Amino acid sequence: MSIPLEEKNDLLLAINGTEETLQIILARRENEDEPYSLLETKSLVVPGRSVNFMIPSIHDSLKLFGYKATDISRIAIAAGPGSFTGLRLTFAGVAGISAGNGCPVGAMEYLPIIAKGAALVSKLPVWAVTHSRRMQVYLQGFEAISENIKLTAITPPLPLTVQKAAEVILSYKQEKAVLTGTGLTKNKVFFDAFLAGNSQYSAMPERFNFPDVRDILEAAEQADYSEEMPVPMYLRGSDAEENLEAIASKFGIPLEKARERLKNVTPR
Repeated sequence: MSIPLEEKNDLLLAINGTEETLQIILARRENEDEPYSLLETKSLVVPGRSVNFMIPSIHDSLKLFGYKATDISRIAIAAGPGSFTGLRLTFAGVAGISAGNGCPVGAMEYLPIIAKGAALVSKLPVWAVTHSRRMQVYLQGFEAISENIKLTAITPPLPLTVQKAAEVILSYKQEKAVLTGTGLTKNKVFFDAFLAGNSQYSAMPERFNFPDVRDILEAAEQADYSEEMPVPMYLRGSDAEENLEAIASKFGIPLEKARERLKNVTPR
């Protein structure tokens, strides 16, 4: 069920672990009708190792401002799409904090956060293209931002090959649009060629590939908070699942037996 804001000092912890850079944000507000004031933000480039850094970093931030984990009023977490390992580790950490102090948790969709800055600056339709794995991306399209500063999606978040992503973008026949996200830099040769051959599209500067703290805080303000943990946006299986046969053979486990062991723990 949704949890209303309490009439007290609202201490927000926001976490984004969808990509290589782990973002940890601590913010505070006194009243519900106020925006959050940033206390501290940390950006740690720790691909696949969030578990080693997240909890100690949160502890240090809380201690710096005289808080304890029990003082956290709510936690906003980027639910994806993104790294399977990053989502799994950040969700596990947040579940532990929430279970310990009873604070509600709210989910934030990642691709709209990436698109927001590009939309505000360009005033054009935006395609958020983030890295999934080699030659694969997560893609979501958005209309040009409206006067009320509301971002409207024109597609759901999609897990696609770079070739299929290009086909989806072109299918909308836009006069002009911009692309942004780590999928462009991780697949630079492909998207450089795509942009060169389709002059109606352009790439935003690389600084827009990284979520702005203010956009994360805005998403946190708009999130629905609940006593139940939200569900991560796993749009594709983990690399381990896709390479299960090779991994199982290394341990001398028959493939069917490995699948049997995993059938009740693999997210769908």
